[in-house]
Amino acid sequence: MIQCNGELVISLGTEMEFIVTDRESIEAGLLVKSSYVVISIHNPDKRPANVRKQSGLRDVLYLAFHDAEPTDTLVIPPEIRLMTPGQAEKIQAFIEKHRANVGAIVVHCEQGMSRSPAVAAALCKAMGGDDARFWREYQPNRYVYRLVLAAADAKSH
Repeated sequence: MIQCNGELVISLGTEMEFIVTDRESIEAGLLVKSSYVVISIHNPDKRPANVRKQSGLRDVLYLAFHDAEPTDTLVIPPEIRLMTPGQAEKIQAFIEKHRANVGAIVVHCEQGMSRSPAVAAALCKAMGGDDARFWREYQPNRYVYRLVLAAADAKSH
C-alpha cells in the first residue's frame, strides 16, 4: 500500500492497483504509472467530474448517486438517489471489459471517503485481494459495497 497526496493505492501483487481519490484530485490530474480506467462517481445534483485525458487513461465510467444507505428505521427522501443494482452491474461490465488491459483502477467520488472506497474494496475482494485496508483507512458505504460485491458474485456464477 502506498499513500500519497490523499490517495490510497492498494496493489494486488503485480495484478491490479486500486487508487481511491476525491473530485478535486481527479480534476487536478493523477500520476498513474500504468494504463488505467476511472470510475467517476458524482452527486446527481452536480456535474460529472472533469477527468483529464492523460497518458495511460483507457476509459471512464460516470455514475451519479448520493452517498446514502437504506435503513429499516428511516425513510429515504425522494430526492435522494441510492446506488442501483444496475449501476453495480455497469461497474462489473466496465471492469471486465478493461481488466486484462489495465494495471490500475482509479475510483473517485466527491470526498473520496465513502462511495469510492466501497467500490474499490468490493472490486478488490472480488478479484481475490484483501479489502481490510479500505475499511481501516476510510468509511466505505456498506450498501454500495454490498451491491458491487453482489454484482461481482453474480457475474462469476
